[in-house]
Order: sequence, then structure tokens, then C-alpha cells
Amino acid sequence: MAENKKNRTKQEREQLYDYAKMLFVYDKLSQKEISAKTGVSEVTLSKWANGSVNGEIWEEYRKAISVTRDERYRSTINQLTELDNLINSREANQRFPSKDESNIRRKLVADLKALEVECGIVDIINVSIKLLDWLRKVDVEKAKEVADIFNSYIKSSFK
Repeated sequence: MAENKKNRTKQEREQLYDYAKMLFVYDKLSQKEISAKTGVSEVTLSKWANGSVNGEIWEEYRKAISVTRDERYRSTINQLTELDNLINSREANQRFPSKDESNIRRKLVADLKALEVECGIVDIINVSIKLLDWLRKVDVEKAKEVADIFNSYIKSSFK
């Protein structure tokens, strides 16, 4: 088996890397589980996951996709609501935002607007997974080709 590992082509190693990364980021498997599933040593996986190979730290990707756009939207709404409640808790004729509060409010509203129109990386990943699941049933080779395209696009989104 060690001989087989040494004879892997660059493309095969890249595919294993991408597959292992997907298992870690999206399926949230441990490095030990990924090692058992892929045949890649835990030492190699550790190097890959910690960015020693190409600077990609898998944990950052996992965190980036774990917070959905809806969760960010709700969080921003909650912050805006707290700010409004603070302002409304003041005495009558004093319920105006300070300069700092106005700036914060303006930024929160802009964030909400951006979240309403932006397509986040999580959305792109979710759509790509659904499309690829469907396409695999129709044309496996085309699914592999499209998966490579999605992978390249998603990688470029993190740069």
C-alpha cells in the first residue's frame, strides 16, 4: 500500500486533498475518520489541515460555512434591536441616537441590505451540492467536470 501512495499522480493527490478537505469542512469528520476513509495518513492530513502544504487552514473554512446568512441576518437584526431599545429607554425628548450610535446604526442597516442581496459562499456550496447530487445520477463524468469548476470557484472566493 505504501508503494501505491508513492505512485500517485499529482492530480490524484490533489483530488485526495480536495476530498479530504470536503470531508473535514462539510461532513465535519475527524482527521482519524478521514484517514480511514481515504487511506491518507493522519500525519499527512494534519499537514494539509493546518496549512503546511498550501496555506489553507481547513478549520477556517469550516467556521466560514458554519454561520449561515440567515444566522448573520438574525444576529444583525438583534444588534439593531438592542440599539433601538437602548435609545428608546431614555427619557422623553432624549430618545435620539448619539453620533456613535448613528454610525453604528447606519453600518448595521447597510449590513442588512448587503445580506439581503448577497449570495453567500454557504448558499453557493449548498446549491453546488444539490446540483452535483442530481448530475451524478444523470452523468457521472459531467458531474466530475462540474465539481472541479465549483471547487475552483469556491477556492477563489476565499482568497
